[in-house]
Amino acid sequence: MANIHLDAFHGFFLSSLGVKFLKAYYNAALKSNETIAVCAVDDTRLIQGFATGCIQSKGFHKRLISNNFFTFLIQGFIILFTNTKALMRLAMNLDKISDEKDDGDYAELISLGVSSACKGLGIGKSLIKTFEDEAKIRGCKRIALTTDYYNNEEVVTFYFHSGYKVFYQFIAYPKRKMYKLIKDL
Repeated sequence: MANIHLDAFHGFFLSSLGVKFLKAYYNAALKSNETIAVCAVDDTRLIQGFATGCIQSKGFHKRLISNNFFTFLIQGFIILFTNTKALMRLAMNLDKISDEKDDGDYAELISLGVSSACKGLGIGKSLIKTFEDEAKIRGCKRIALTTDYYNNEEVVTFYFHSGYKVFYQFIAYPKRKMYKLIKDL
């Protein structure tokens, strides 16, 4: 999953933290009973894409860090010495709720990544559908996600075609304009 993340989100902030951080993050998420995680695999069981998220957005990352404190402490020290500014950015973006009408009472699709070698094969569409089906099984009524506002037309169009609507726009630290999209299940 970490390698697909690096491939799918080349140049994005979390990717800049490196494969060790991503492995720690996804391992922690996969251990949580709050996480929904689905993968698309080929005939050899090689992951082609994945979707991860949580059943209750409000406070998820804080709970994830708290439940995996030493793992994230080690990663924090590594980031402190290799990419100091990133630590502040992580802290500033820990809670992505940026609108007073947002109560955080929804599931959240946190990552949807498909290997660049498999783009255009319908894997993303299948992953989002499977993720939503699992969220319904777990009693979720709505799913939200965040995505970039600028230079992201293909991704935003994909989410619109998947039934997501703009919930609101916000600015993430440091001055990154984002969409919060939401879908009723």
